[in-house]
Order: sequence, then C-alpha cells, then structure tokens
Amino acid sequence: MAPVMMIAAASGFIEQSEKYSSDNAGQSLAKYTLLHRGELAYNHGASKYRKYGSCFALNIEAARVPFVYHCFDVGQNNPNFVAMVLNVPQIDNQLRRLVSSGARMDGLLNISFDSYKTVEIRLPAKAEQDKIADYLASFDNLITLHQRKQVEKTCRDQLSPDNDRMTKSTS
Repeated sequence: MAPVMMIAAASGFIEQSEKYSSDNAGQSLAKYTLLHRGELAYNHGASKYRKYGSCFALNIEAARVPFVYHCFDVGQNNPNFVAMVLNVPQIDNQLRRLVSSGARMDGLLNISFDSYKTVEIRLPAKAEQDKIADYLASFDNLITLHQRKQVEKTCRDQLSPDNDRMTKSTS
C-alpha cells in the first residue's frame, strides 16, 4: 500500500508519520489522492519557507497525498525540473495575483487548480531540462553531504572530552 505523505515546504515529500506521531489517514483514505512517480503536487498552503505554497515531484513509486493538493502530470517534461521552476521566487509574483481572498484561517491559500494552471513558465528542450535537473540534484546531494559532515563533526566535538577541562581537573 502506498504511504501517506505530505509536502514539507523546505524538503519536499515526507511521510505524514514523520511530522505527526502517526499518519492522520486512519482507516479512511477517501480524502487522499493516489500520486504516482513523476507526478507533481502543489501544496497551496502558506509556510515560512514558501509564502505561496510549494510544488514537488514524487520520486517514489506511489504515495497518498491530501486531496487539497493540486496534483498533475507534466507530460514529456522532466518533473523534477518543472517542480524546481515552479518554486522559484519569480513564480510567487504570479501566484500572489491568483490568491482570491488571502489565506484562510488554516493557512491554505485560495488558489484553484484552474488558476494554478495559468502560471506561465518557460521550459527548455527536454534534454536540457534533464541536464539542469541532474546538475541541481548533484548540488543538493553535495549540500546534504556537507551538512551531514557538519552534524557529525559537531557530535564528535560534543562527545570528545575537553582537553583543557581534563587538564584543569587533574592538576
């Protein structure tokens, strides 16, 4: 069975149980959409990272996502590239004009799927999309590796005895 997932604006798809103690779907999946690899979901909820929502491509076989997400296929285009383009700050200018009456009390922006489909983006040829998406993904991996090394170093530093303190306490 496909996992129940949600979009975290800073990192993309995460299992709902990572954010909450369990997934909120329970036994009923009626309010969830089945998304397949390569399809995109736009979470039109405001967040501190993305004021006008965020869009990500699903990179696993399948997942169930909240029905309020706008889900779509990008045809022959590279889904990861299209998702990146839809998350650039310039797109916010277009999305700002689409918000019909501001954010609702739950933070969900009133952007209909029909309105979202009017966002204009420029797409290079598929081969170029693939190259750019791969290049940017390698940067993401490098950043993740660097962050992991920083965390490991911090942990090692915190776990290793402080030589000055050891010297002072033994003298």
